[in-house]
Amino acid sequence: MILIRRGLVPIEDVIAGDEVFTHQRLWRPVTATARTTAPTVRVHCASLASGLAATADRPFRTRVARVFLEGGEAGELSSAGWTRARDLAEGHRLASPLDFGEPQPVPGLPASLTGIDPIDVLRTAGNMIRLKGEAAAALCPDLVGWLAEQFGGYGAGRRFPAWALALPEGPRRAFLDGLVNDGPHRDQFAVRMYSKSFMVGLRLLVCSLGYAGGLSDQGKPGKPGWLLSWKREGGRRPDHDGFRWHPVTRVEHGATADVFSLSVTEDESYIADGITVRNFTRRVAGL
Repeated sequence: MILIRRGLVPIEDVIAGDEVFTHQRLWRPVTATARTTAPTVRVHCASLASGLAATADRPFRTRVARVFLEGGEAGELSSAGWTRARDLAEGHRLASPLDFGEPQPVPGLPASLTGIDPIDVLRTAGNMIRLKGEAAAALCPDLVGWLAEQFGGYGAGRRFPAWALALPEGPRRAFLDGLVNDGPHRDQFAVRMYSKSFMVGLRLLVCSLGYAGGLSDQGKPGKPGWLLSWKREGGRRPDHDGFRWHPVTRVEHGATADVFSLSVTEDESYIADGITVRNFTRRVAGL
């Protein structure tokens, strides 16, 4: 799933002209796409248990830290660079962005809700996604059409819009609170959904609010499913320079498969399944 202006979409659906979010935390246009068949490796990290499939030469944005630190201090993290997938090892940390540019307003709300605090609107939207169906519609009939337009339908059709990641902290937190029915007694949270697009976006949102969210594939043959879990307090989460740095847990050989690549103006980088990667070029520092 690639983070572009219109949301999180499968890499095969990205087209030239789409704008992707880069490692410089800027939106830059895709100039070309490519597809081929090649052997892959699968890179696993603490926040993405199911791993990210890539060619062995795919560079990942990395820092190195030999010691796990509690509470978000940069600590002994090295300077950032690029490491090929085949060279990733214990000690490497992969980058997920924690902020997504200038804060954006909630787009296209119905006129009947114009005067309502966006925090209340986003909390209600989260509640409606959690409740689904008639219960959701009864909660706020005026939001039904907007919710379908912005977040898609039920099941695998649910999606996560990019603007939701760039909201101010208050509306982002309110949306998450509504989605999980938050309360002071809650310490652990879990969300299960069929849509990978929504769940990758939700993991980015959870991380942006300071939690250590872990996403895993809970699907069965013919039935997709994803689980995101996190705690209110604790979790090892080295944060530095606007990124969360997730520890690599293992790299394993994958299947030969269709693989895709994006050429991007200026820096060739983009966010794939919430992890910062780029095209392999001889100009990449350190490779």
